[in-house]
Amino acid sequence: MNDTSESNYVMLQALYDYKDTSSERTLDFKMNDEFFIYRDVADKKSWCYVINHTGDLGYVPYNYVKTIYVKNNHVLKFLDNCLLAVQQKLDVNDNFSDKFKLYQSLLRRQKKLKQKSSYNTLDTPIQCKTTDEGNQSEANEQILNETEKNVSVSKKKEITIPDVYEVVQQVRNHTGLSYNFSQVAVSVVIQYLSDLVDESAKSSLSSVRKIINNFPPTSATLPVESLENTKDGKCMQQLLEYLTAAKEDSQQRSWQIFDDHVQIEDCLIELTSILKNADPMVINHILKIDQYTSINNLLEYYQMELRWVIQKHLLIIFSELCKLNFVVVEIIINSILPMELARDLQNNKEDLNKQVILAEFLTLILSVGETLPISCFEYMNVDFVTKILSDIEDNELKSSNDEKKTECMINLLLSYNLQFSEIESNITLKGLAQRDNAKVLTENLLILLNTEKDPVQILKLKKKPKNSVEKLLNDILADSKTAKLFYVNDIEVLVDIIIRQLLNIPSDEMARTSYLELCKNVIFNTEYLDRRHKLSDLNNCLQEILVDDNSCTKDQDVCIIKEIYLKYPEFFK
Repeated sequence: MNDTSESNYVMLQALYDYKDTSSERTLDFKMNDEFFIYRDVADKKSWCYVINHTGDLGYVPYNYVKTIYVKNNHVLKFLDNCLLAVQQKLDVNDNFSDKFKLYQSLLRRQKKLKQKSSYNTLDTPIQCKTTDEGNQSEANEQILNETEKNVSVSKKKEITIPDVYEVVQQVRNHTGLSYNFSQVAVSVVIQYLSDLVDESAKSSLSSVRKIINNFPPTSATLPVESLENTKDGKCMQQLLEYLTAAKEDSQQRSWQIFDDHVQIEDCLIELTSILKNADPMVINHILKIDQYTSINNLLEYYQMELRWVIQKHLLIIFSELCKLNFVVVEIIINSILPMELARDLQNNKEDLNKQVILAEFLTLILSVGETLPISCFEYMNVDFVTKILSDIEDNELKSSNDEKKTECMINLLLSYNLQFSEIESNITLKGLAQRDNAKVLTENLLILLNTEKDPVQILKLKKKPKNSVEKLLNDILADSKTAKLFYVNDIEVLVDIIIRQLLNIPSDEMARTSYLELCKNVIFNTEYLDRRHKLSDLNNCLQEILVDDNSCTKDQDVCIIKEIYLKYPEFFK
């Protein structure tokens, strides 16, 4: 049996007797008992999940068994015995029991092994020239007729969107390209094939090109079967089922009889790859099948799992899902996860990489501006803001990692500030009011405003929230206590930016109102009028806006400018 030249299947054989009364999940066995490997693990020093000849499923310790190499026929005979034993234990009225699932799984494995055996030339001798020549000729003629019939049918077949979609999916399956790049590949191949084929084939290629140029298809033009039968769809369902099983395996978490983190990590990496590269329509369809139950299962798994290496991959998966489906964002926002992440961010002070990952994910879900549950503010309070500000201002920037952390914390503060519409209840401002300076934050805010970048607008949303940079600047400058955090030179730079934007922003854009509000706050709550930097230019800008009848925010703009004129008539005429 150990002659590997004629044996190509791996099984296990007991070296000694073994009996364990402490767990129901381990198998007792005698020396020389054989086992079919049901599920292997990466760590070969602990346990293996196997099935024995009586159809019982369980774990055996690796140091009590050895690997043996057997012929396929030997395995098939072993599986036959297992199936017979399991069948006798089945409850005919229960098609959802573990025994029934095991029976189905063994049947599938047996079928796959038989298919493999049919091509195995070591076990099955090749028969040749045993067919009568007349019969062979007749068979060949029949094959030829069938081929001609298929060709004639294919000529009449109209190429449809599902047909082309299947081609794109096959390209992805065989090349590993993303769904988008697979579309490009098909388009390029069709384009060059058109120059090589005769006229009769060009019309078909033209049909394919016309369809591919109008990709992606919509749910109205693509049947559900096309989505469910994709390799990505089936694989995603299997991975989600595996992770759900891992979540529900409470005994493994409380008493770890084998190291499963490598398997789970591989599963999470594969799921991440699908989310990044598969057709978004396939992913969203799989999520809708179980009404997003799989998302709630993953959230529960994150809360139960203590290993950061697995939690990290789960956060990456959540990020990819949020980019694909806004429903996932809403589910996460209304879960306990944001509060847990905020608590972990405050408690974790050593692991820089972990802080960055937590901050980036919190930024993502807060960037939509959706109101968090009240329970979240138990941890996302003034201490939370104080911690973020401390990481921004007290960071020594010794390396690029420190710079990355500062950038992430600024983005987190920007997205968190979108939670507050009223100045009086703004926790961000309460945290800022406790500081004597916020030099790093204010400098970065001016840079972002000058470059017209909003770093937290990551998701493609139908309804965009307020610009987070403009909002935070307006909130800080709306209160004279926090407005003092800006130096005199900062205010002059800010006025330069405001004047430029008021002159450049078109009348039909609402952003002009935000800059006018910023202008008012600078004049009202800082010492700007002591130095009056470019006051005449600013006054001219305000007058031009007053006479602009094409503005889409005319009433709001006039209201803000009149406030300025009424309060400081001696400076603004």
